[in-house]
Amino acid sequence: MLLYSVKRVGITNIIEVSVRTPYAERSARYANAIADGFIADQLEAKYETTRRGRSWLEGRLSELRDQATAADRAVQDYKAKTNIVDTDKGLMSERQVGDLNASLIVAQAKTAEAKARYDRIKDIVNRNITDGSVTDSTQNLVIVRLRQQYFDSAKREADITSKYGVNHVAAANARAEMAEIQRSLRSEFNRIAEAYSSDYEVALAGEISIKKRLDGLVADAGISNQSRVELRSLESSSQTYRSLYESFLQKYTQAVQDQSFPISEARVVSSAKPPLRKAWPKGLVILGLAIVGGTAIGLMLALLRELVRSSVRTPQAVEQVTGLPCIAIVPRVETFKSLRDVLPRFFVAIGLRQHVISKEMLVDAVMHPLSGTAEAMQEVKMLLERPSGRSAGCRVIGMISAISGEGKTMISSNIAHYLALSGRKVLLLDYDLRYPSLTRALAPKAKVGLLETIDTGILQGVTTIQARGAKLQILPTVMEEQVEHTSDVLRSPNNVALLKTLRSSYDFIIVDYPPALDFSDVRGTDELIDEYLMVVGFDRPSKRDLAECISRDRFDTSRVLGVIFNRADPNRHTKQRSRIGRYMPWNSQSMEPYPVNTMDSS
Repeated sequence: MLLYSVKRVGITNIIEVSVRTPYAERSARYANAIADGFIADQLEAKYETTRRGRSWLEGRLSELRDQATAADRAVQDYKAKTNIVDTDKGLMSERQVGDLNASLIVAQAKTAEAKARYDRIKDIVNRNITDGSVTDSTQNLVIVRLRQQYFDSAKREADITSKYGVNHVAAANARAEMAEIQRSLRSEFNRIAEAYSSDYEVALAGEISIKKRLDGLVADAGISNQSRVELRSLESSSQTYRSLYESFLQKYTQAVQDQSFPISEARVVSSAKPPLRKAWPKGLVILGLAIVGGTAIGLMLALLRELVRSSVRTPQAVEQVTGLPCIAIVPRVETFKSLRDVLPRFFVAIGLRQHVISKEMLVDAVMHPLSGTAEAMQEVKMLLERPSGRSAGCRVIGMISAISGEGKTMISSNIAHYLALSGRKVLLLDYDLRYPSLTRALAPKAKVGLLETIDTGILQGVTTIQARGAKLQILPTVMEEQVEHTSDVLRSPNNVALLKTLRSSYDFIIVDYPPALDFSDVRGTDELIDEYLMVVGFDRPSKRDLAECISRDRFDTSRVLGVIFNRADPNRHTKQRSRIGRYMPWNSQSMEPYPVNTMDSS
């Protein structure tokens, strides 16, 4: 036997383990094993918890990875659907607007510059300014050379004019040369003006083109802004899933590390040592407690059993409930002979097989004349042989019981056999038209009987039974199918006439009835019966059933001769044998049973 206790030492975190066994070494070994097992269990529990957490995290990681991937894919699909191109510096549309805005400013500057140059050259051409200057004139070699020539001619003309007068031929030639140079300059300025005009138109066209593209992007930006709201929502969801995935990934990594290196939070402070003396049991204390406790429990169980039980177990209880005298006590007849009887009895108990009364029980009184059953039947026989004021000839005795299973059929058969053994002419009538157990046990091969006699009015099917010199007759009940309205059948004129006819041929007619509390057959044929014998089984009917059977007028209780208490406690008969054992050899089991013969007669 192994007894152990585990308790906390005071308010500390130390746990004390105590083990009690018949051997000191074994106790110490078991205590150390419990401590080691506790630590191992803690490690295993922590490992199992970490393993389960890791398994859950693996599933959750897989789910979050799929969700994050799906969210990223949704962002990319939405960008492709709405033509949103993302770069490292922002959205492509935003970069395009910024670039086009800068290009527009540059284009506008170029256009203004080209227009200014064009306006200047037009002014020079329109005003015929020979020494007008534009940006390209300083870089144009033709204009530079023509101007130089013009200045040289002007200087020469001025010199000639100052020396020789205005009308001098050389002066006129110089002026003609200056006029030619001016025409050349004007022509060159016109060519430059056309170039400036072309540059201005190109710059203006570029500005207009850039402005149109910018206006288009600005118009698209309104639609793009609405798309960007949805895009930001998708990106936020994607970022959330990504953050969750990274967080769970960190936890998963930590769980894997914890599982790889589990650390117990408990340790053994001091190992158990074998005790020097026995701690338990203390013999005298246990003996005293066992005596007191056993006695108390026994008394309580006995009292509880008596309070709960509602069935009758003594003849005094039967007389108290029914108000009828107990005329005989029949001990329990034990039919269990070998282990082969266990299985059939079990099938009967659970309802898989019908209960069949043993033929040995039905003739026990004549087969074992020194048995308790025979003594009880002797008492009943002497009661029945007393003169009756109701009938001077044949006496019809009705055998009744409150419920089924009280042994009424067994008592009926034994009374009939015992009366027949004394030389009386006895007839057994099986009035149980629902379950004729008497017929099935004593006349199982009968073909006709009571029902055919009532139907035809002609007596038929009477069977003679012999057992140890006891010769009696039985009118069986043979049923091919269930009989309807059994009370009407038994009260029929043919049955009344049959009973009157049988009275003239027999000394006793024993009638075996069905249970009186469950069926009305007893009440229906009450006028046909002279006296009743009521059978009450030991621990079978409840007090309420007996009282109800008496109070509900199932039969004329004034004609009940008494109660036969069946299957009584064998201890009562053991005491009786001890009192009168020297008068009679009660060992009925040593006697050889007498043969039972069944003989049919019409």
